[in-house]
Amino acid sequence: MVNIFESSKRQGNIIRNEDVLNYEYVPKILPFREGQVQEIAESIKPMLEERKGTNLFIFGAPGIGKTASIRWVLRELDEHTDEIIPLYVNCWNLKTKYFIFMEMANKLKISFITGKSAEHVLQQLVYRLKDKKIVFVFDEVDKAEDSDFLYQIIESFPKSTILLASNARDYTVNMDPRIKSRIMIRSLEFKPYTISEINKILFERVKLALKSDVLDPSLIKQISNVTYNKGDIRVGLFILREAAKSAESKSKKKIEEGDVLAILRELENATTTLADEEKLTKDESMILDVIKEFGNDVAGAIYEHYTKKGGLLSYRSFKRYIERLVNLGILKSESTSAGFRGQSSRISIA
Repeated sequence: MVNIFESSKRQGNIIRNEDVLNYEYVPKILPFREGQVQEIAESIKPMLEERKGTNLFIFGAPGIGKTASIRWVLRELDEHTDEIIPLYVNCWNLKTKYFIFMEMANKLKISFITGKSAEHVLQQLVYRLKDKKIVFVFDEVDKAEDSDFLYQIIESFPKSTILLASNARDYTVNMDPRIKSRIMIRSLEFKPYTISEINKILFERVKLALKSDVLDPSLIKQISNVTYNKGDIRVGLFILREAAKSAESKSKKKIEEGDVLAILRELENATTTLADEEKLTKDESMILDVIKEFGNDVAGAIYEHYTKKGGLLSYRSFKRYIERLVNLGILKSESTSAGFRGQSSRISIA
């Protein structure tokens, strides 16, 4: 009997570099965001002259280049100087000040014995970063449980520059007055891409990611129209990537309209939004896959399937991840008397 994975080896007729179609990919040239990139850079530049930079609040709808622009600037900064330390934290999965501070500590390779408080972690950050110039970036800052950590960052690192990014334009309006009075932040809005801009962005990604002449320009326009209607460039990248993978798995030499339409149908029938799928951690994706494979069950039974698949989370951490997926509306939870450890919950796709 032939091993099932023998047939999974692709012929390489279509895809040249799949990474280019991932949203995290930051191209060498970032089209249609030159003005915003320049303004982000200008907020940091004074630090190169031993002056304080400008704190900046970057806002706009999801999937329109905020994170890519920030990463592009940080990459340029890293290539230009070692004198400024950039610390990037995405608050989507790191909602408490403890996890936010720990993420920064991990990036600085500061290790701790378990059980240390958020304040202890912050003290170690202050010690390590004493007399250093730092750019703090808190992406999706509105997902943090509260903004107390910002007050502590401002107090502990008065000469730093802080960049906040959010989909919610009113985040700073609702900010605690004591933080607002200290942070003195300017705003930078990202407007949605036009349909022409989306088409050019996707066309450039296709040139880098796929081999020549494997996708008709008319199909790129079709994908651009869908992307524009969804208002999220990630949608277009997702369609391109999945259509290319599907065509290549069938040993085709070109992506056909049917390959694109099949992905569009899947998008319409998806049980979660693409934005949520893109932001799931490896363990969350694994939990979701287990539930899809084995069906609805009590949390303990799902945990057993998860560990058999190689999952490494403790049961307590597993329950926290389940809770987040429920809060996102991806899963639903119903209490039941039967379970892995007494009282439990029956988990299912929302």
